Amino acid sequence: MNKNFWQEQIKLHEKLCFLAPMDGYGDSAYRQAMKRVAPHIYCISEFYSADWLVHSKFLADSVLPHASIEDPVIIQIFGKDPAMFAKAAKIISDPKYNIAGIDVNMWCPAKKVVRSGHGSSLLINEETAFDIVKALDESTHLPITVKTRLSFDGNQDLIKFAQWLQNSGAKLVTIHGRTAKQAYTGNADFTNIYELQRNLDIPVIGNWDVQHFDDGMSKVQNLAGFMIGRKSFWNPWCFIWEQHASANRDLYPEWTFIGGCYQPTLWEMLEAMEFHAAQLVATKGERKGSLEIRKHLVQYIKSFPGVKDYRKRLVTTESIEMTRETINDLRSNFSHLLLKRPGLGEIAQWD
Repeated sequence: MNKNFWQEQIKLHEKLCFLAPMDGYGDSAYRQAMKRVAPHIYCISEFYSADWLVHSKFLADSVLPHASIEDPVIIQIFGKDPAMFAKAAKIISDPKYNIAGIDVNMWCPAKKVVRSGHGSSLLINEETAFDIVKALDESTHLPITVKTRLSFDGNQDLIKFAQWLQNSGAKLVTIHGRTAKQAYTGNADFTNIYELQRNLDIPVIGNWDVQHFDDGMSKVQNLAGFMIGRKSFWNPWCFIWEQHASANRDLYPEWTFIGGCYQPTLWEMLEAMEFHAAQLVATKGERKGSLEIRKHLVQYIKSFPGVKDYRKRLVTTESIEMTRETINDLRSNFSHLLLKRPGLGEIAQWD
């Protein structure tokens, strides 16, 4: 990858669509589950400490390797010491990891993060923020991006802050449409994000409660793209654009959209569950992977009526074999319903 990567991507695509960085969710298996359905999206990792990456080879070798299906992968890091960011950049830039870019976390509003001088606190520690981006840009051939917020508490100048990020070497910025003080409460505001793009030469990505791809396209306006986070939970189909599917019926002959959102069949849901479970075990091992997949599996089937007994089995699974056995029982016992769409109420109750 090179520092012009994002400008090149914009020339290739009408708008860019990103999987947001989400702590506790955006690991390699999750990214693979999303890209399996939506190969056109760009994935940003969970956020990792720059300090930890420098001091722990085990961490680097655990979180930086990834499957080719995930490419291009952007690694998000946090911290407050520009020198540590520079050292972390050299590790992330090692060709063996094949990382496409580095994103700086200047958006996390968690109190413990802010108290430590990380995340959204950099909105009020501006010189440190700019020094971090400059140190990164000078330490790697990879493009540096930043995810931040409208402001810390409403008293900061977003345009001035982002312009300095650009001057320091940032090649793209993503703006979460709330202040750090708001955290995740209230409605997101994207008016200032549109204005920001008019005042920057680098691309701006909007992150503001996007429900699905069509919703993002209806709001993106002059921005370079948008980001989807929590709405992707157990719903990789949120990244599919109805207009693209409609124009390519040879590829998507049976795709059904309601309100711009694709409605998967029971068969597709079960396939997605099995794939996600298999990748999580493959990347984290049998025990850890099977424990972590529990929270995902029960949510994939939340729209299934009368699924209580299967839910109990999925939240107690301890191996990929147990998971597959439950999924295969669903396939077998409800084989006549596999092409029905639970989200549309086509399965009113189990026969």
